[in-house]
Amino acid sequence: MNTSQLISHIESELVEASNSNNALKMSAYMKNRFSFYGIKAPLRTAILRPLWQQEQASIKEHIRALSIFLWTKDHRECQMVAMELMGKCKKGYSEADLLHLESLITTKSWWDTVDFLATTIIGHILKDRPNLARSKALEYMNSDNMWLQRTALIFQLKYRQQTDEALLYELIPMTFGGTEFFINKASGWALRQHSKLNPMSVATFIAEHRPNLAKLTIKEGSKYL
Repeated sequence: MNTSQLISHIESELVEASNSNNALKMSAYMKNRFSFYGIKAPLRTAILRPLWQQEQASIKEHIRALSIFLWTKDHRECQMVAMELMGKCKKGYSEADLLHLESLITTKSWWDTVDFLATTIIGHILKDRPNLARSKALEYMNSDNMWLQRTALIFQLKYRQQTDEALLYELIPMTFGGTEFFINKASGWALRQHSKLNPMSVATFIAEHRPNLAKLTIKEGSKYL
């Protein structure tokens, strides 16, 4: 299948599986920012399974165009399908895809899409490129886009022992004095995750910067200390 055929197939499957009662609840959960077909994750995954099995090569070939098309669709499940397919294709993403991914992050932005793109795709690209990781993280933090800033704070969440602690501790002070929930939550989330591996370091960082850290950041970052 080409991109148009893949899109047509996905949309027809989603329409057939739509559930208006679920759609109302799902939309309400997302602050009524998006329309929904009302398809929960297990069913959505089941719908995609045979398509992936039959069209894996085509999906990998067209994943970038496919994700762009799906991002333009009104129903949130279309972006969810795009993310699920992107996750299956993540090994094919490289530094050359960062502009494309940044465009997705800053389009129809909310935590569900941003957090996936940041931790699963961008995180994968930057993991073994420390110089690029630092330059992109600082670029994102110095941008005027909250979602790119959140990306900078959380892209290392899955790095475990490979977390660049110095970079993390350089980024969080750039948020001091800010009141944005999604940024302060992200700072705390990053600290909490890192505390699983280096609790003393995180405890020291929080103690040293407590006057400047948001209460939410302290609460989230101290959860496992």
